[in-house]
Amino acid sequence: MIRAGALAALAMLASPLAAAEAGAPGPQAGSPAWADGAGVVEHLGARLPLDLVFVDASGQRTALRSLFDGTHPVLLVLTSYDCPQLCSLVLDGAVAAARQLETQRWMLDREYRVATISFDATERIDQAAREQASVLARLGEQDPAVWPFLVGGEASVRALTGQLGFQFLRDPNPGALAHAGVVFVLSPQGVISRYLYGIDYAQRDLKLALLEASDGKTGSFGDKLLMRWFHYDPALRRYGLVVARFVQLGGLLISVILLAMIAAFVRHALRGARARMS
Repeated sequence: MIRAGALAALAMLASPLAAAEAGAPGPQAGSPAWADGAGVVEHLGARLPLDLVFVDASGQRTALRSLFDGTHPVLLVLTSYDCPQLCSLVLDGAVAAARQLETQRWMLDREYRVATISFDATERIDQAAREQASVLARLGEQDPAVWPFLVGGEASVRALTGQLGFQFLRDPNPGALAHAGVVFVLSPQGVISRYLYGIDYAQRDLKLALLEASDGKTGSFGDKLLMRWFHYDPALRRYGLVVARFVQLGGLLISVILLAMIAAFVRHALRGARARMS
């Protein structure tokens, strides 16, 4: 999957190069072909640069490491607060997923943490504060620390998006941003564990991704069993049942049935022997 993404990225870089050599103009800014240059190159296992400094919605400077407590996995949402299209849908999807997890008694700041950071370095803290207030109202929360909303300078934003492999483009005329729909699941130490794509994040997939990121240290015993039975499929970009587990279970059940049959046969034979002796 990652190799395929790398080849696709090389192809996108090579196409404009070949066009330039042939004297043909590259894709026009704002066109679908131009937007294809915005995507994701997965860096699974990479650690985020935790010393990067951002500013929260209250105006306080904070290092990226403040989002990680060494215990709880983190759902990171990259967005542009002024984007009314895909960014809004991604954030709405994250809010909906958080509410679904609540129905499973998976609560923010208890089983996992979440944060939103703008990947548009021109955005201001008042925009972050407005978006944060809207999200907290939908969740019925009052404490801003439950879901931090951050902005950052160009250097911090570029370093973060570069490590995540999140590529975006800006149309210089209307100022629109082209980017992929994706959220990031990070370990309690700030290591990239999983990418979840799209704008709808199934409760099961998000829970499994967070469990995986925490190495099974959060959640109930049942959640840990669930993690053993489901595995992430990179081709489908979602979690599915592990067939091998069913094969193992089937083999175990057959063994139990055979042992029960043998035990019953032995008991029957012993009873017959005792009856003959008496």
